[in-house]
Amino acid sequence: MLRMTSQPIRKLTAEARQAANALSEHTLRVARPLFWHIGMRNGGVPKGASAFILRFEQRLVAVTADHVFEQYLADLQADDRTVCQLAAGQVRPQDSVIARSAKLDIATFEIDPRQLDAIRADTIDCRGSAWPPPNVEEGYTLTLTGILDKQRNKIAPNHYAMEAWGAHGIADAVSDRDIMTIYEPERVLHARFDVPKPPLGFNMSGCSGGPALLVKPVNGLLRWFPVGLIYKGPDGKAEGEFASFDRIHVRRIHFLDTDGTINEPDIGWLPS
Repeated sequence: MLRMTSQPIRKLTAEARQAANALSEHTLRVARPLFWHIGMRNGGVPKGASAFILRFEQRLVAVTADHVFEQYLADLQADDRTVCQLAAGQVRPQDSVIARSAKLDIATFEIDPRQLDAIRADTIDCRGSAWPPPNVEEGYTLTLTGILDKQRNKIAPNHYAMEAWGAHGIADAVSDRDIMTIYEPERVLHARFDVPKPPLGFNMSGCSGGPALLVKPVNGLLRWFPVGLIYKGPDGKAEGEFASFDRIHVRRIHFLDTDGTINEPDIGWLPS
């Protein structure tokens, strides 16, 4: 979907449409399905969420939501046959974990560069002055992508096609921790006219951990920067005035250091 900041716009310029399409293609290779199963021969059906990879000077850092990581560990403990994959590459996040924060709902683990061919991911280059990311303010343009856990098609005994969800949106509310973007069907344009707009309350299960990129012009060039991860989408339970739009919540990731560790914010003293 393409959302506007003020009055609805009925069409995009050819240049804007081309830029939006190029960015969508890129984010489809940045967002990777992070899923796990007990093996197709054992009747296992994959379940999972999304992740993306940041390239720093010393290591490749996979980023996802901590509640996703926690669910994987619980399923692994329940059945030690559980296999985890990042796209087509097998990974062991429990062995390569860098940092976890339940407070921020962020988890990171290291990716071996030799795995990139199997994962088929576009990494985001965060080396040098590219980190930390630029600040985000209300009204800035974002693009978000995730892999839908509840919309998969079984192609072969060991092959599932997992559909992606994506949107170009606006930062409607920004805090030090969060960015929120609002989906209102009457104020968006079709990204593709052969794909219907999602209904209100659309189930975004599986998109947790997907990347949120800030899109902005820099020195005359359109650039994008990783600024967050999706951690909560619509659940279809809104009522009253909140039933006319959906809220998508993004956790900001400027809390990450260049080694993938997490600097949790100091919440100060609590009253006794």
